[in-house]
Amino acid sequence: MKVLVLGASGFIGKSIVLKAPDHVELTGTYFKNEIINGHGHFEHLNYLDAELDWNQIIEPYSCIIVAARANAESAIERDIISQLSQTAFAKMIKAVKESSLKPFIVALNGSLTYGNRGEELVKTDDGINPTGFAKSYSIAEKPFRDYLTQDNEIAIVRAPWVLGPGSWFSQIYLLANKIPIIGKGEQWMAIVSVDDLAEYIWQLVEVRTRGIFHPKLISRCRQKDFASTVQQVTKKQTQKLGRFSLLRMEIQMRESILASIKLDDGEGEQSETEFAKIGLKTAIKDIYSGFS
Repeated sequence: MKVLVLGASGFIGKSIVLKAPDHVELTGTYFKNEIINGHGHFEHLNYLDAELDWNQIIEPYSCIIVAARANAESAIERDIISQLSQTAFAKMIKAVKESSLKPFIVALNGSLTYGNRGEELVKTDDGINPTGFAKSYSIAEKPFRDYLTQDNEIAIVRAPWVLGPGSWFSQIYLLANKIPIIGKGEQWMAIVSVDDLAEYIWQLVEVRTRGIFHPKLISRCRQKDFASTVQQVTKKQTQKLGRFSLLRMEIQMRESILASIKLDDGEGEQSETEFAKIGLKTAIKDIYSGFS
């Protein structure tokens, strides 16, 4: 099976590459950070380049995993770059339709697409109402949503908080002098490990099942309980981020960390059990031991 991974150098993309099954012939793309490892062939690609010949790019592949997302520093810039991404992905999908192999697509996006949902259990067939960063990034996802509604072969994965070395966890919780309790800390966090997410994506590739999917969670808990677990591991004090601290944040960042999304992973309340709490603490310990 020949698989193309767009965004192979990113936080999630790296794990997807490392978890690739042996029978997969993998090609990964990168934009800034060149990849050198033994898990595939890697090429530089700017997927926003308007001159790309998508028909030539995707022709050899039976599957395309889209883990690429162009980032920006402000909501206005994110909207602009997401519009460019929408155009690029629409061209890619047009090429997929014209391809002889009709590759299966797996596209990753975040659970913020569902919006701030409070105490609701958010299911895969729920409507979307983007909040936070997803107000911009869901623009780029539109071609994939449209492709799915036309009964085509695509899996859209709505990933929640993805726990692993680097990314948001280090920025918000490990680099800070104190562990933040955000607002009242009552908002729900659905958490998946980056390795579990990568394995889940390869399972979808193998079965080629179309639809919207939520990965199996390592934990589903209140933000204040997540902060407490981090505090137990790091031994740092906690600190409440009140109204004025939150108002100083960039608006999409503030909306993102305040959003309550109780994601349904199809496993009932398994991710809220004591066993899940132990698993979350173990995962945080593993990351912190490497960080410190």
